[in-house]
Amino acid sequence: MLRAVTVRILRKAGQAKLLQCTGEHLTAHHKGGSNDQTNIVAACFYCNQGRHKRKDPPEPEQYKRLVHQRLSQGGWHQLRIN
Repeated sequence: MLRAVTVRILRKAGQAKLLQCTGEHLTAHHKGGSNDQTNIVAACFYCNQGRHKRKDPPEPEQYKRLVHQRLSQGGWHQLRIN
């Protein structure tokens, strides 16, 4: 019983890390992006990493439209902490 509870808690901690707030560089450093506040927005760790792991990451304005579209449909991603 204790092991099952421990595994469940650790799983939730892992899920919580994915939802941790990070600073998202709209234009990456390697593409000339700066640390200026106009180039950094808040994003969860999951979304920040996912955007940059894409084969062809969307440009900032394109990504912004995608975010607004998904939010207008009532959600963003499937991550939930139960």
